[in-house]
Amino acid sequence: MNKVEVCVTEGKLIGIVEESIHGDHFIAFRGIPYAKPPVGELRFKDPVPPEPWSGNRDASKYGKIAVQVDIFTQEVIGDEDCLYLNVFTTDTKPLKKRAVMVWIHGGGFFMGSGNASFYGPDHIIRKDVVLVTLNYRLGVLGFLNLYHRMATGNQGLKDVVMALQWIKRNISQFSGDPDNVTIFGESAGGDIVHCLTISPLAKGLFHKAISQSGVMTNPWGITERDTCINNGLRIAEKLGKATSDTKVAYKFLKEIDARKLRKAEIELFLTKARRLNLSIAFTPTVDSESSNPFFPIEPLKLLHNGIKMPVIFGYNSSEGNFFLRGKFFGDISEETLKEIDSDFKKVIHPKILRQLPEIPITISELRALYFGDKAVSEETIMNYSDFLGDQCFYKGIIEAIDIQMSSGANEPIYLYKFSYESKTSPMKNILNIQLPGTAHFEELGYLFYPYLMKDLGLSPAAPDSKDYKIINCLTQMWTDFAKTGNPTPANKDSISVKWTPLINGNAYDYLNINIKPQMETLYKTEQRWDWQMRRKL
Repeated sequence: MNKVEVCVTEGKLIGIVEESIHGDHFIAFRGIPYAKPPVGELRFKDPVPPEPWSGNRDASKYGKIAVQVDIFTQEVIGDEDCLYLNVFTTDTKPLKKRAVMVWIHGGGFFMGSGNASFYGPDHIIRKDVVLVTLNYRLGVLGFLNLYHRMATGNQGLKDVVMALQWIKRNISQFSGDPDNVTIFGESAGGDIVHCLTISPLAKGLFHKAISQSGVMTNPWGITERDTCINNGLRIAEKLGKATSDTKVAYKFLKEIDARKLRKAEIELFLTKARRLNLSIAFTPTVDSESSNPFFPIEPLKLLHNGIKMPVIFGYNSSEGNFFLRGKFFGDISEETLKEIDSDFKKVIHPKILRQLPEIPITISELRALYFGDKAVSEETIMNYSDFLGDQCFYKGIIEAIDIQMSSGANEPIYLYKFSYESKTSPMKNILNIQLPGTAHFEELGYLFYPYLMKDLGLSPAAPDSKDYKIINCLTQMWTDFAKTGNPTPANKDSISVKWTPLINGNAYDYLNINIKPQMETLYKTEQRWDWQMRRKL
């Protein structure tokens, strides 16, 4: 097995040459520490640069992942020592530097990793870019904000900033161009990407951004001060320390075993009630108490200043399906549907609930928009899926675009809808998503090769299949955008249409990504999620 040596600022790495599922080869450098382990006194603190090492460091295996609950076994896995990244390239000494793509995984800020279980590099690496995947701290360990200097929040976001700083210093050793870096992520990862585009801490570390099915203007994208403090105090109470003093809670939580801490968090906050409205306990916050804040002021104020780089926003055609049928949240029962039918308030996100009087729209009017006079039941489950998609994804993504377009930032904004539907969809099969349409998370099975397919006995896409065509189309557009800032710089066999950027906020021109991608137009006033307008009709 061929090995490849690379020297980074901290020491020498020994990577490994591997064969991809397509039969070509790439070089993998895995488990590279980009920060000191955030343990002991560093728990809840900003990341610290890694220590150098002497001699050779084996970079053939993935590093430990963040502490979390495994969605398949429901067991607590991972380690507090989790700040590792992985670099994939085809050549460490090319004639020219390659565009760099940095993947930020999703998982609701409480689960996931940059490993190949879901995010194998095989598809993207064929397109002549350098790919980086990474881990960051999750849940209470990554986002606890008690609003004093001992626990200021956004540790997970600052982890990603430190990874980007490491990339800026070292990526040229892997044939990457530190002056042409694109960050991309999905769901919580898309939210993190959106956050990074406006944070003063991340300025100059990347040059283009892709937010897939997640932005900070989604109701779950940012947590308010009182909610975050209360969530921290509730975990302390569950673990045996009932207090209203945040300093006392901090000292207590700092000493608890990391696995016990995350397990208590999951038991307390990943409840049935929260699953119904997709509310998340620990997400990005204003961290003005920090000496080095990620968000020194309200993120929306920063957002109105504009994103100063090309950006792609997008979503899948049936986002809500993911949360109703499958291994991630489990199948929603007939009994639960009856509960929702008797009290529709249960499925409205708390932040949305507070906004209803301002729209203005009542809970009964909102329900009628989606269900008419029908009951919430198995028969109308796609109506429920539509509602979840609208309140938790589509509405906020268009709001993010509106803010960017009104900011005066003269940078191209691209919008897509991924609507390709396939019985052999990797993510649909891995997660057993059973409803029609293209669910949240589903496009990732065509951007990446999920190695879980091997474990489950699922075959990769055949070269003559429609799935293979979508893989080629999606990876071509994403990597062209990374290289040039334009996802369709020239007509290619895999892409027969020119993807044009948005021009104004009345009609939203977007690329409908299907087996034959085509430009279409969305009119906000015709969308069901424009609740104020729909209420008037």
